[in-house]
This record gives sequence, structure tokens and C-alpha cells, in this order.
Amino acid sequence: MEINFKYPILYTFRRCPYAMRARFAIRSSKIIVEIREIKLQEKPFEFLKSSPKGTVPVLITNSGEVLEESLDIIYWALNKNDPHKWLAKGNLENQEIIKLLDDLENKFKPNLDKYKYPSRFSGVDQFFHRDKNLCFLKKLNSYLENNKSLNCKHLSLLDYAIFPFVRQFRNVDQDWFDKLNFIFLNKWINQIIDTKDFSSIMKKFKKWEPNDVPIYTYFE
Repeated sequence: MEINFKYPILYTFRRCPYAMRARFAIRSSKIIVEIREIKLQEKPFEFLKSSPKGTVPVLITNSGEVLEESLDIIYWALNKNDPHKWLAKGNLENQEIIKLLDDLENKFKPNLDKYKYPSRFSGVDQFFHRDKNLCFLKKLNSYLENNKSLNCKHLSLLDYAIFPFVRQFRNVDQDWFDKLNFIFLNKWINQIIDTKDFSSIMKKFKKWEPNDVPIYTYFE
């Protein structure tokens, strides 16, 4: 386990929605990390040694602790520094926030995968799984009718945790998505896409190699 390094190490893959939301949090908290962009088809030995399950994001703290879940990384960062009040109390009760994130993980994401990558599954009707996600999207749209964000008066943890997956869903067939007439949800998506936060966390980095000079950033 690597423990003698200058800053925490973040293994990431640019297009992964889990990695995206971790990068959002690191940018918000202004915590400098050593970024290691990897290809999931060519997982480096050092990465698998730290996290054998082989998914991103993975963050290794200065003490050597390995965080393998994106929400753990988000809370780790925000508990160190939360200048934009991502953890502020909002309109939703904690139980409702937990339920939304659980539905995102255990319902929305599996349906998204079967919609976006139907060839990876046997006997899957991608449009059946596409339509199963409409209930979740309708709920988000209703939250946004009277507010520009899902919970607080400003964009916060819930927005950035959910956004990458909704964006990925929309991108499968944006023409179809736009015809759903989710006016408030579309405004919310575009609001985040138009931010410096989004363009910064989507900056392209070269694939990491063990002998590379470290790249340090908080995605400024």
C-alpha cells in the first residue's frame, strides 16, 4: 500500500458517473489530489493492488486508507472542507435523501445500464428499462418545479450525486428525452453543464503510467 505520497491519490475515469461526482466534490472542497486517469479495459497493477474490485473512483488518503465508493469520497472531502455548503440542511428530510440515492443506485442505474448497453445483457428489452426510469425522473422534475436545485436553494450534494447519471441517461437519445417535456429537469441539467465546475471536472488528462510525473489538481 502506498502511503508515502504528497497528496491523496485519486484513480478516476473521465466518463464514469461515479468518478464524476467524486471529482465534483473534490473540486468543491478544494482538496488537492494526485489524479491518475485510467482506462477500465487496461487497469494498472497499482490500481488493482489498492482496490481489487477494480471500479472507479478510488481515493487513497495520506494515511493509506482506501475509499472505494464515490459517496464515501464525497463525504470525506466535504467533511474536510465544505465552502459551498453542500451538506446544508434543505427541503428534504434525511430519509428522503437516503431513499433517492438508494433508488438511484439500485433501480435507476441498473435500468440505465440495460438501456445504454443492451448488448451486455441477455434477452433485454432496452426500451422497457428506459421507461422504468421515468418515474424517478418525474420525481426529480417535481422537486425542481419551484426550485433550481433538488434540495437546497443552491446546488448541493444531492444535485451533484444524481446529475451524472441523469445526464448519461439523457445522452443515450437526447431527442427522445427532450420530447418528454421535463422542462424543469432539463433546465437543471443544462444549468450544471454550463458551470465552470462541470467543464473543470471533465478536463481530459492523459492515461496514467507508473513512471509519470504526478499531476496534482483540485480541478480548478
